[in-house]
Amino acid sequence: MYRLTIALSILALGLSSQHTYAAPPQDVHFVEVHFSDLDLTRSEGAAALYKRLDAAAKSVCASLDARDVASQLRFKKCVQTGISSAVVKIDRPALTTYYKTRTSGRDATIQIARNQN
Repeated sequence: MYRLTIALSILALGLSSQHTYAAPPQDVHFVEVHFSDLDLTRSEGAAALYKRLDAAAKSVCASLDARDVASQLRFKKCVQTGISSAVVKIDRPALTTYYKTRTSGRDATIQIARNQN
């Protein structure tokens, strides 16, 4: 089993502001998500890691979550960006497949994350 740690990078400003920077902004928030205990060759392991990534993204993006619609949209985009960036960095077929099924094949976010790395 691989001992891997991934830093889940989540930009509080969202994807739109990233296009104006040559380097990542200084206010990038992240949390480490450990998954060395999971078998990522199996769908169960991928599902468990996806849940960890989702929880980590929601905790990092929590400051964006408010009652108004604009804040809710920023929060949702922040979570999606964080998860897709982590999926790209981890680069395991079972996780990528699980991610695509959870997002109904909408892979525009994952393509943007790939282009940034």
